[in-house]
Amino acid sequence: MKISYTAAYIVVKFYGLTKFPEIASKFDSFVLDFYKHMVGFLPSHLSWYQRSLNSYLLRKFFIWSEELLLPGDLMHIICRKYYMTKLLDKALNNGVEQVVSMGAGFDHLGVYASTKGIPTFELDRTLMVDQKQEFIEQYNYQNELLHLIATDFEKEPLSDTLARIPKFDPDKKTLFIGEGFFDYLPPHTTKEILSNIKSLNPRNQLLTTFFSLDELNWFHRFSFTSGVSLVGESLKLPLNKEEFVKLLSDYGFQLDNEISYKEMQEELVSSIGIELPVLKGFYILDFVIR
Repeated sequence: MKISYTAAYIVVKFYGLTKFPEIASKFDSFVLDFYKHMVGFLPSHLSWYQRSLNSYLLRKFFIWSEELLLPGDLMHIICRKYYMTKLLDKALNNGVEQVVSMGAGFDHLGVYASTKGIPTFELDRTLMVDQKQEFIEQYNYQNELLHLIATDFEKEPLSDTLARIPKFDPDKKTLFIGEGFFDYLPPHTTKEILSNIKSLNPRNQLLTTFFSLDELNWFHRFSFTSGVSLVGESLKLPLNKEEFVKLLSDYGFQLDNEISYKEMQEELVSSIGIELPVLKGFYILDFVIR
């Protein structure tokens, strides 16, 4: 079993892009330090990026090569980290009492939420949990509110995973996070998870990213899917954005906030002043249970 290379390369790309001061200024020091540490922690064949991306010329070369194959992929990473953090803060301010990050990978959101005094539960495959646990201990991110739990979403129902966590309280209003998550699950697993989230507590919320690949042209769609395949992973949810929202509606979820790649371009990217697009078909969706 290998680590998730899609998760690892997101860390690398985010770190490289935030070496540009105009991008780094959009994030607080906690987020910047987290990914700086994470890049250095990655296996040696990936951690070398921490040194190489200090070079302005190498950063420009990597950007040029990435944009050649899949325009917007790099800036979508900046946008997803920015807006997911912003929406997490909003949820915490609106009374969320605990956070569950599904497929947490190498992301900062679970650790970040725990530093805000909120019980947080990161769920992922055993190897990813072991790697993340080693990381948070090495860089002193561990605290009594942060819990990492190994599971396999395709083999164990979410409700069963949460039931074996003594400190998870189903009576608390919970924010479930699925950053880069549902795209990699088959429809039956997605439906089971949605059913579990709703049945646990009618006050729960769901914050997720979603790629609507039908909005990419054939070459960029091929670049996206083949890139995922090259690192041994696959996209399993054959839905576009409208179909995904309809699926959630069928399970009792109401779309409360939608941020499209166009809005990200107009609001965040234009304020940065870097001439890079945001990947077409990328959305951040915030749901409540109706």
